[in-house]
Amino acid sequence: MKIKKCYNCKKETMSVIFTGNGFLCYQCYMAKKKATDSTKKNIKNSLPLPSPLRGKYPKGDGGKYSEAHIQSEFFRQIKLFFPNLPDKLLFHVPNGGSRNKLEAINLKRQGTIPGVADVILLIPKGGFASLCMEFKTDSGRQTAEQKKFQKQAEKAGNKYVIVRSVKEAIENVREYLIVSEK
Repeated sequence: MKIKKCYNCKKETMSVIFTGNGFLCYQCYMAKKKATDSTKKNIKNSLPLPSPLRGKYPKGDGGKYSEAHIQSEFFRQIKLFFPNLPDKLLFHVPNGGSRNKLEAINLKRQGTIPGVADVILLIPKGGFASLCMEFKTDSGRQTAEQKKFQKQAEKAGNKYVIVRSVKEAIENVREYLIVSEK
């Protein structure tokens, strides 16, 4: 992962958004976004900001966002915040979903394990081997298998988090990659 310099504050960081003017760090992006949101006006001499935390996506049952849609939107937006994140080290583990009986049998033979976290970031940081993220809706709860995976993953030196929104997922990645370096 490459460190880039924010053109606004001159800070060097991996958490950057590429704009037409160069790289903008996460903190400067959020400060400009907050100022823009609170005043509903463009900041003089500011650049047009992407809207990575304001995605529109379909709602699941009961008007809530489904786990699948939150996760899909996360993958759509993560590159805006971390354009230098190695694309093969952040991935979804396809353990859920409906399958026919034969396909389920074949996947089990091939090593599919129930309860594994939805998304894994395979970059060691801050004393952790990786970041495991379980996506849940506001009312979603871990299954017994997911709790068992969490215990084993944490015991093996991985960080495990439950996230309930795109913003929370991106914040957890930022915190894991940036804050854990300090």
